[in-house]
Amino acid sequence: MMRYLLLAVNFVVVLLMAIAPWAVLKREFGGVGVLLTPFDLVNPQNLELPAMNTGWATPFFWIWALLVLGTSVVLFLPDARTRARLLYAIGVVGLALFAAEAIVFYQSVEAINGPALEAGTSPRRLPLRRFSLSLGAYLGVFFSLGMLILARLQLPGGKAFLVRYRGVVVPLVSLLLASFIGALVVGFIRPGLGAEGKVLPLLDAVATKLDLVTYTFQLLFSPIISLTGWFQSLLLATPLIFTGLAVAFGFRSGLFNIGAPGQLTLGAICAMVVGVYLPGPGWITLPLSIIAAALGGALWGAIPGWLKARFGAHEVINTIMLNYVAASLFLFLIASNEYKFFGATVHLPFKAEGFEARSNEVREGSRIPLMLDLLVRDGHISWAIPLALLLGLGVYYTQRRADLSRRLLISGAAVLVGYAAGGFLPGPAVELTSALTSSRFNGAFLLAVLALLFYNFYLFRTPGGYELRAVGLAPKAAEYGGVNLRSKIVLAMAISGALAGLAATHYVLGGGVDEYRLKQSLPTGVGFDGIAVALMGQNTPIGISLSALLFGVLLTGGLDLNQQLAISRELVTVLQALIVLFIAAGGFLPRYFIDPLQAAQVETEARAEQEDHERALIGRAG
Repeated sequence: MMRYLLLAVNFVVVLLMAIAPWAVLKREFGGVGVLLTPFDLVNPQNLELPAMNTGWATPFFWIWALLVLGTSVVLFLPDARTRARLLYAIGVVGLALFAAEAIVFYQSVEAINGPALEAGTSPRRLPLRRFSLSLGAYLGVFFSLGMLILARLQLPGGKAFLVRYRGVVVPLVSLLLASFIGALVVGFIRPGLGAEGKVLPLLDAVATKLDLVTYTFQLLFSPIISLTGWFQSLLLATPLIFTGLAVAFGFRSGLFNIGAPGQLTLGAICAMVVGVYLPGPGWITLPLSIIAAALGGALWGAIPGWLKARFGAHEVINTIMLNYVAASLFLFLIASNEYKFFGATVHLPFKAEGFEARSNEVREGSRIPLMLDLLVRDGHISWAIPLALLLGLGVYYTQRRADLSRRLLISGAAVLVGYAAGGFLPGPAVELTSALTSSRFNGAFLLAVLALLFYNFYLFRTPGGYELRAVGLAPKAAEYGGVNLRSKIVLAMAISGALAGLAATHYVLGGGVDEYRLKQSLPTGVGFDGIAVALMGQNTPIGISLSALLFGVLLTGGLDLNQQLAISRELVTVLQALIVLFIAAGGFLPRYFIDPLQAAQVETEARAEQEDHERALIGRAG
C-alpha cells in the first residue's frame, strides 16, 4: 500500500514540476513578476524583459521527470539493499541537478545584469531585479531529500531510525503540514500575483497562484538571508526562549504551567522597581535587577505550586487566575499615582508623568546593553563575546572526566579569560546600516543562552533534575523511591516561574520594545506563545532554541508579507496554531513515536533484525 502511495506522490511531483514556475526572472515590489515555466513564459502584467537564456528549464524538466518516474520502478524492486542503494543515488543526483539549475539560472541573470552594473546602472535599476528560483526548482530539492530519507528506511532498523529522531521528525512533519494548510489558505484568500482583474489561460492562472504561495513563504523566511533580519528575528526569539523553557520545565516535571504571562508581569514589576529606584553603580544594580525579575516570576510560580502541593488544586486553573491578578496589579502600579481607600488618599511613586500608563525610566546603569554595542566597538568588531563563548564551550567539552561542578567552574573561568583577551584583539572594521543601529536586539539574548544551559545542566546532569524528571514521568514511583513530591512540585513551579520572569529583562531592562521602562503595552502574550515553542521543541534545549528562532523568523518575515502582499501577519499565528495542533494530535501518529516503552521495543526489534542480517551475510560468505 505504501508503495502505491509513493507512486501517486511521484506523479503529483512531476505534474507540479510541469505547471509550476521554475524561476522568477524579474519581480516588482508588489510581487508581480515574469515567471519561467518549463514550456512558457508567464508575464501577466507585460513587464519589460530583456532577451536572455530562458530555454534551460525544459531539458531540466525532462531529466527530472525521468528521474522521478524512474523512482517508481525502484520502489517495486524485491531486494531492500538494492532499493536503498538506488534511492541514495537518485537523491544525490537530484541534489546535483538542483545545483546545476542554480548555476545556469544565475549565470543567465549575470549575463544581463553584469554589463548593466559595469555601465554604472544603480542596483535598484537593473534590468532583472529581485530574481529567484521558484517552486519547480525547490520541488527537486525536497524530492531528493525525501529519497535520501526513504533510502535509509529500506535498510534494517528503518523504523527505529525514525523513532531515534522522533524529536525532530514530529516537529518537522507538523511544520510541513502547517505550511501546506497555510499555503491553501493563502491561495484561497488571494488571486495569483499579477492575475488581479485579468482572465488568464488556465495554466498561466495556476502558475501565478503557485507563485503567490511560493513568494509568501519566501517572504516569511527572508530574514535568514540578511544580518538585519537575523537581529530582528533573535530580538523576537529572545523572550520566546525564556517562556518556552518555563513551559518545558513544567512539562518535564509533570506540570502544565500556563501562567507565564503573569510570571513575566511580576518579573517586569520587580525588575522595574529595582532598576528604577535602587541606587548604586551599574555593576551592582544590573545583576540585582535581573535577579529581581527571576524572583518575581519565581514567587508567582511558587504560589500555584504550593496550592497544588498543599491542597491538590490544579495548577492550570491557579496559573490562569493568577495571570489576571498580575495584570490587575500591573495596572494598579502604573495607571495612576493616586488612589483613595476608605476616604484616605494613597500616593504611589511608580507612574511617570503624563497620561500614558508607564513607569519611570530604568536608571542607565541598570540597563542591559544592546548586542550591537557588545559586538561592535569604535567601528570594529569585538572578539570579546565570541572568544568567551568559544573558550567556555571548548573547555567544558574537553573536561568530560571532571565532575559537573568542576567543569562549570573551569568553564566559567575560561569565559572570563576569553572575554578579557577578546577585548584586546583587533577586529575588522564594519560599516553599520541605519536598520542595524536602530535594532533593539540586546544582551538579554545572552541571558537566554545561559537559561538554556541551566535547563540542560540542571535537568539532565544533577540529582535534583533527575528527581524532577522522575516526578514528571512516574510520581508514585518517585515518591516510593524517597522523593518528596510536595517540595518538588513547589520547586518546579518556582523555577518555571523564574524562567518566565527573566523574559521581562528583555523588555524592561533591555528596551526590547522601544523604551527602558514598564509600559501598558508589555507583550505578555509571549507567555502563551511559549507553549507552542515548548511543544515544537519537544521540551529539549536545542529544540526550544530552534523553534523560538523559527517563530522569530516568521514574525519578522510577516512584516514584509504584510507590506508587499497585504497579507495579514495573523497568517503567522495561524501557522503557530496549526503546528501546535498537529503536534498535540499525537493519536494520528504510530504509537512508537509518542510512547517511550513502544519506542524501546522498536529499538530492540531493530537490533535483532540487524544481527540476523549480519549472520546471514556471514553465512553467505562462508
